[in-house]
Amino acid sequence: MQITVISITDLAEIIKANVREALAEQAAPQSRQHAAHEYLNMAEASKYLQLPQNTLYVFCHERRIPYSKRGKRNYFLRADLDEWMASNRKQSVKEIEVAAMAQLRKGGKK
Repeated sequence: MQITVISITDLAEIIKANVREALAEQAAPQSRQHAAHEYLNMAEASKYLQLPQNTLYVFCHERRIPYSKRGKRNYFLRADLDEWMASNRKQSVKEIEVAAMAQLRKGGKK
C-alpha cells in the first residue's frame, strides 16, 4: 500500500471540485422542475399532455380545457393543465367499493 503525499493547496482544489460537482448534481433535478405559473404554447401543451394539437384545438373550441387567447394563439397555464388532468381522474374499483361501504354504513345508522 502506497501513501501519496499531497499539498494543502492540492487538497483544497480536490475538495472544491468535489463540492462543485455535488452542487451541480443536486441542482440538476431542480432545473427540470417546471414553474406552475409557466405558460405553454399549443405545441408545448400538446407535448406536455401527450395529445395531438388538433385535439387541443377541439377542446379549446368546446371550452373543455382552460386556456388563454392572445391574438390568434392559445396559451395554457401548466397549473391549469395539471388541475384539468386531475379533475378527469376516474376512480379505481377499490376506491368505488370503499366509498360504497362508507355510504352503506352512513345510511345504516339513520
